[in-house]
Amino acid sequence: MDKRNIDVVVISDVHLGTYGCHAKELLKYLKSIRPKTLILNGDIIDIWQFSKSYWPDSHMKVIRKLMKFVSEGVQVYYLTGNHDEMLRKFDGMEMGSFHLQNKLILELDGKKAWFFMAMFSM
Repeated sequence: MDKRNIDVVVISDVHLGTYGCHAKELLKYLKSIRPKTLILNGDIIDIWQFSKSYWPDSHMKVIRKLMKFVSEGVQVYYLTGNHDEMLRKFDGMEMGSFHLQNKLILELDGKKAWFFMAMFSM
């Protein structure tokens, strides 16, 4: 399968670890692209659900694919969301091309682009 070259991909609110997650569909999409930068804009893993024992293989395959992007040198930014509050204290952590941040400013086409996860409660 030919992969599409993409400059920036933004993915949000996947909620791995929940029954409503569409991990298989996401994995199919991730396998179809070759991004330069991948922004995981909050709530990729639903930390609120970690006390439960639901973690199917399809969810692990998404994590493996994301880590493969990192090993290939894709710049991967994980921006914390409201279901990631436990990760916020690690703002600025980097491992290779993986960056954990609370917000991100990138220069795209000579202009600043802000990325952050809006926090609100219902």
